[in-house]
Amino acid sequence: MLRITKMTDYAVLILANLALHDKKFLTAKEIASETHISLPTSQKILKKLNRNNLVISKQGASGGYALEDDTKNISVAALLKTLNGDLSITQCSSNDHQCQVEDFCNIGDAWQMINQRVQWALNDITLGDLIHPTRIEQFISTNIPVTRNH
Repeated sequence: MLRITKMTDYAVLILANLALHDKKFLTAKEIASETHISLPTSQKILKKLNRNNLVISKQGASGGYALEDDTKNISVAALLKTLNGDLSITQCSSNDHQCQVEDFCNIGDAWQMINQRVQWALNDITLGDLIHPTRIEQFISTNIPVTRNH
């Protein structure tokens, strides 16, 4: 189900922070300081990101973590799927749907269409777009108030 957990949110924040540094290696301590995520949590997330080939790590005095070459261009859908698993908004729209009322449901098709639109939008937005959100604004209706935390 599409629910972005706190750890996934933190992972995307860490990736965005690394993307802003454009291939420069940062230590876990620097990343924790810049993102305001605790060092133990940052270290745990960085290990997961490294295992999933989203970041590279380097040992030594000039070591740390940096983005893999392709990570800045990864779609948000692929990123969330890697970090969180299934991106379906309802059980019936998931890949392994096993809804007990599917045969009697009169709204399942609508949920599946909505899920496809959400997937389409997330596939069209990259990690780089999250950092520079001007492309994302085309997806946001001018009738929807957006609060920016600065």
